[in-house]
Amino acid sequence: MFNRRAFTQLLAAFGVSAALPAWAQAKTVDVTMKQSPKMRFIPDTVNIKAGDTVKWTNPYNISHTVTFDPAKAATKANAAVPAGVEPFDSGPVEEEGTFSHTFTAKGTYKYVCVYHEDMGMVGTVIVS
Repeated sequence: MFNRRAFTQLLAAFGVSAALPAWAQAKTVDVTMKQSPKMRFIPDTVNIKAGDTVKWTNPYNISHTVTFDPAKAATKANAAVPAGVEPFDSGPVEEEGTFSHTFTAKGTYKYVCVYHEDMGMVGTVIVS
């Protein structure tokens, strides 16, 4: 039989918050910035739930961005956020760099690498 109070006390002894159940349900999805054979995000579409995080990693020596801002995209339709969500941008993500974002609002988010959008480096995050 599970003793929640004893479990919570055990976690507290190790410095873990009692809010663990909510934290444990959220997940992180990894996206890699690729440059060969073509510039792209792998995977280019991710499906997550509100509260989940996406982490983009650039393992290469060419800078990339993760840009959810139509004003910064060459083709405005390639970058979009749901109504009420402010556009955002990673800035340059250098070699071995990462950028993470936790998505709290449901909807479809489209993004680009501003340096390589013309080469097809675009992606989508669908939050349910």
